[in-house]
Amino acid sequence: RQRRMFIFLQQTRTDASIKIQRIFRGHKGRENFAVAIALRSLEHKARPLYSLLENEGGEIKRHQDAQVGVKRALEEAKNAVSELEKEIAILNHTNAKYWDSDQITGTPQRYVTGLLRVSNIL
Repeated sequence: RQRRMFIFLQQTRTDASIKIQRIFRGHKGRENFAVAIALRSLEHKARPLYSLLENEGGEIKRHQDAQVGVKRALEEAKNAVSELEKEIAILNHTNAKYWDSDQITGTPQRYVTGLLRVSNIL
């Protein structure tokens, strides 16, 4: 008799735990489904923002490329100014009548030194 009662209680506990697990899993499944539906709805609502972000991303990329080009040109200009300052410093101390330079027009030419001298005021 006690053994039957023990088996009955054991079976009742097992059935109850199975039922609880089934209910819990059902709720979790329903919850996951609801989350998936809400996520899909938000993705649909955010689609224009994603397309705008892609367009702006392309524009940002263009601006970054332009910035790199401008930085490179600025660096080249700084180097050219530095080279020109060095040449002017040498030119101001020379006594030669003519000076050969390619800094003014980009091609080597001979100039009268007096015309190229820069006063110290600058």
